[in-house]
Amino acid sequence: MPDKSLKSYNIHMNTRHLAGFIILNGLLWCAGALGYFHINGFFPGILGIGFTAVFIIGHIFLFAWVCGLLCLPGRLIGPRSLQAACCGWGGVFSLFLVLDLLVYSQYRFHISPAMLELFFGPAGREIFAFSTVMWLGVTAGVVCIFAIEWFLTILAKHMAPSPRTFGWILLVWLLSFLTYNGLYAWGKFNMVPTIIAQRAVLPLSSPFSLNRRLRKLGFEPKKDPYATPSVGTLNYPLRPLTCELPRSPKNVLILLVESWRSDSFTPQIMPQLTALSKRTPMSYFTNHLSGGNATEAGVFSLFYSMPYAYWNDFTSRQLPPVLVSQALENAYAHAVYASGKLNSPTFHQNIFATIPNLRLESQGDNKWQRDINAVEEFEDFLQARNPRQPFFGFIFLDAPHGSDYPPEDRLFTPAQEINYLLLNKDTDPTPYLNQYKNSVHFADRMIGRIFTALQQAGVLKNTLVIITGDHGQEINDTRHNFWGHNSNFAKYQTHVPLLVWDPGNPGQVITYRTNHYDVAPTILQDVYGCTNPARDYSIGQNLFDPTPRAFSIISSYTKKAIRTGNQLTVLDQYGGIESYDEDFKPSGGADPSVMQEALKTFSQFYQ
Repeated sequence: MPDKSLKSYNIHMNTRHLAGFIILNGLLWCAGALGYFHINGFFPGILGIGFTAVFIIGHIFLFAWVCGLLCLPGRLIGPRSLQAACCGWGGVFSLFLVLDLLVYSQYRFHISPAMLELFFGPAGREIFAFSTVMWLGVTAGVVCIFAIEWFLTILAKHMAPSPRTFGWILLVWLLSFLTYNGLYAWGKFNMVPTIIAQRAVLPLSSPFSLNRRLRKLGFEPKKDPYATPSVGTLNYPLRPLTCELPRSPKNVLILLVESWRSDSFTPQIMPQLTALSKRTPMSYFTNHLSGGNATEAGVFSLFYSMPYAYWNDFTSRQLPPVLVSQALENAYAHAVYASGKLNSPTFHQNIFATIPNLRLESQGDNKWQRDINAVEEFEDFLQARNPRQPFFGFIFLDAPHGSDYPPEDRLFTPAQEINYLLLNKDTDPTPYLNQYKNSVHFADRMIGRIFTALQQAGVLKNTLVIITGDHGQEINDTRHNFWGHNSNFAKYQTHVPLLVWDPGNPGQVITYRTNHYDVAPTILQDVYGCTNPARDYSIGQNLFDPTPRAFSIISSYTKKAIRTGNQLTVLDQYGGIESYDEDFKPSGGADPSVMQEALKTFSQFYQ
């Protein structure tokens, strides 16, 4: 055979082998995609199931086509180059889908640019702390994935489709792709729940929506009754604050414990804080909710007293909350000592943007060492401060986030580090819960140390101390394979303890519902002497005001929940709606008549 013809033949065969590899991977990934729906639940009815079928084929095969395009140059070089390219790119795509499915199974969201930014960012090693055993498991899994891809390259040579067969497969995919996009555009226009709610199930999905174009043609889409109101220019606070600081102003200290479960505030787990709360005038709020089930949302709601939806606008403008700006205006010294980095998440660009010489991180090889460093530096601050100048303090203890603690706090056994690769809904949570309890016991010792330092410095008698968590921490409590936070809005991830030390005021146990949005108004009114109504800068009210809260808003990175009583309605960014109670059991959801009022808060500070 002439060289030119031989080269042409080789390219032809390489192309057929590549086509076989694309099809084998596409079918394998489609089968794996059923796992997303197994976790999330299949959507009922012929319409829901039909959309699922074309959605999986039409969307997941896109990964296979892109993989094939990336491998295409290898066919021009030779069979071995093509095989190496297929194995490499196929392994990358398979690894992404496997990791994404693992993340989705435990958190109900997908790998995203924001998540990757956190993982590879300045605090990545602090936020994502994995055990050695888990890293070994990941390594073994990666090797297996690439080995499977190598096997598929060999199999593709024996199952290379003819051009006719490949054409039919391409036609089936194209019809599926057009069908699922057409169905989604129709479902979005008519607000069909079984269709639009499916968009969030598969990773990187972005089906067509024709609403904007149809609206220009005079066709008005069906309105979403729970859509977030449109926004304009940020207007915060609504009116300038009118405040009169008392002659002897109180210091303010916010003590935040990362991932603090409400049921961990017990004499066995936290003996020092429970003892303090009994012998000092400390108020304990037994029914307190965070404004988020993740750190960004929880801390943002605490300081700004508004939903997490405002995060981007405040960050881009580097506009701090009035809780902080008013302290600086009142010439308060700042004492910000966070264990984790304040530039990941970017709290240095919003909450603490105007604090000069902001301390961004603590020193230490692990979380509990960094916690100790933060407390030590706060102790140094108390010794060196000007006693005539009040201070605004913030201490953020991070150890419970990774269930980290020194050996002397290993009291609850058996205790074991979490290996996320081995978890499922039937996994016994006991050893992991004990590991968490030990870390909270360590945090309790740090809290006791902080109170001792305040006492020895002679400032405890004139310091308002707020002690709470940024969010909760689920450890398979609902038996739905949820571990950690940012995956649902049930009580395990959203209920946090709240204790308030307010010298001169009697302590009490408060059982009515409160939330993070109530903290800033309390400090502004009771410490800074501000007379504005809370709605000028907040969606909350004073913690000690027993007037019932009509609703609570809780946010994750991608969803928002409206809670009335113990019922929750969860809204995603695509129009999907979930309804359950605080135990993650299906229910009727939040009161619809109240939800409209709750959604108005998302535009309250825009004009």
